[in-house]
Amino acid sequence: MSGDYRKLAGSLMGDGALEQNAETIQKLADSPDGRKVKALIGDEGRLASAVENGDTEALKSMMRSVLGTAEGARLAEQLTKLLGRSAGK
Repeated sequence: MSGDYRKLAGSLMGDGALEQNAETIQKLADSPDGRKVKALIGDEGRLASAVENGDTEALKSMMRSVLGTAEGARLAEQLTKLLGRSAGK
C-alpha cells in the first residue's frame, strides 16, 4: 500500500486531468466512501496547512491512514483509473 500514494500523487499531477474530470471527482468525493475519507482526514485546515507548508511527512501520514482503510483504497483505485484514462486520451 505504501506505493499507492506515490502512484496517486503522480496521477494527480498529470496534464489537466483534474480539470477534465472535475464533475466525476466531485461525485466520488460526495459518495459514501468519499464522505468516510473526509471524516478520517478530519480537520481540513490541517490538510491545507500541510500542503501550503510543504509538510510531506504530514501528508504521507494522512495518505497512509486513508489508504489503510477499505474506503480510502477504493477511492484511490477509482481516482487512479479515472486519471489514468484521462492521461491516455
